[in-house]
Amino acid sequence: MLKIRQVANAVALTLTLLFNSSLVLSANSMGDSVPVLQGEKTNAAEGQIYLGTGRMSARPTTRPGTYLVRTIWKDAPLTKVRIEWRRHVEDVTPVLSGNTIGVGTANFRPEPGSYFLTADWRPDGDFNRPRRAGDRFAWFGGNPLLVSTETSEAITLILEEVPLPPSTASPKGTGIFGRVTHNGVPVANVGVYAYAKSGSGFKGDDFHSVVRTDINGEFVLNLSPDEYYLLARLRSDNSVDIGPLHKEDLLGFYPGNPVTVVKGSFVPSAIPLVRLKMVKSRAESSALLPGIIEGRIVDLDGHPVSGAYAALYDKTNMSGRSLFRSEPTGADGRFKFPVPIPGKYFLSARSGYGSPAEGGWFGAWDGSSDHSINIKSGESRSDVVIIVNRLSKKMGLSGNR
Repeated sequence: MLKIRQVANAVALTLTLLFNSSLVLSANSMGDSVPVLQGEKTNAAEGQIYLGTGRMSARPTTRPGTYLVRTIWKDAPLTKVRIEWRRHVEDVTPVLSGNTIGVGTANFRPEPGSYFLTADWRPDGDFNRPRRAGDRFAWFGGNPLLVSTETSEAITLILEEVPLPPSTASPKGTGIFGRVTHNGVPVANVGVYAYAKSGSGFKGDDFHSVVRTDINGEFVLNLSPDEYYLLARLRSDNSVDIGPLHKEDLLGFYPGNPVTVVKGSFVPSAIPLVRLKMVKSRAESSALLPGIIEGRIVDLDGHPVSGAYAALYDKTNMSGRSLFRSEPTGADGRFKFPVPIPGKYFLSARSGYGSPAEGGWFGAWDGSSDHSINIKSGESRSDVVIIVNRLSKKMGLSGNR
């Protein structure tokens, strides 16, 4: 009887620790139970895990470059969840994927760069079909996630059940209608945003249209025919400000994204919200010493260019929103800016924002054949010179750079 009581106490203690929001999972406690993808052999990532859609830097003793993803459903670890890593939101095929196991975790060693993380659970285990009501889904609130081979992290994703769309009759016209819920309950006054482009990672104000949900959590977006990504946001202070979300805000990414709207019909949708439990990101942490890039932006004759800025991208074509950029140059053409996340980037310089305009400045760094630059933690790259030229229609440049 004493032995049984001791075992019961040990189980109770384990459960208490498991659901404590400051739980520390160590390599010793998890042993070889965490799978490592891509044929890597290493122990589980050691670090603090925050019970929410958030991130905390792993302890320095963890093997650098290891990213542990933990999935939660109704405050408990969830197994057989498909974790997918995409370089860009619109990518059909992920560059990295794997399923969580008994403790609701999976280990990954991604290449340095920027990623979009999602998590899926299907009652039938079929991940090849489209998502539908009754499935469970999570969109990482910190997307896009910047990763490095020099550090490790533990990331927690809370899954929400994919809800049914509203049973109300479809409006007349063209667009998208639907309902927004949290824990299955409709939520009013949520901002529902329709993005026609995904290049910014949905971080900017380049949404096509926005509406607020009514008291039944329902919305109607009148849109022109196109392909859209739906996101829903509700700040804890109920404000409509544009900018980063914070802890306790609600965020939803429509599991059926992207939505194709055709003329003369409305597409039904349902967006589940998750409450963010984000903590200070690694980019804002003192755990990593930022690298520094500084130099000059000059024209073809070597004269300094004012009003231009240097920018780093994770794509070779340097399109979409830049990951990091400098302040506009002054009369001396000089720039300097920190790079919080070590890794390989593609460097260019330009003037203006949005789509490149005729007459504006643009040029890619020629320090390497593919315009890439590698930055290590704490490294300083000085005297970087970027040559720019005036844009013309003949150059055929397009996109939001």
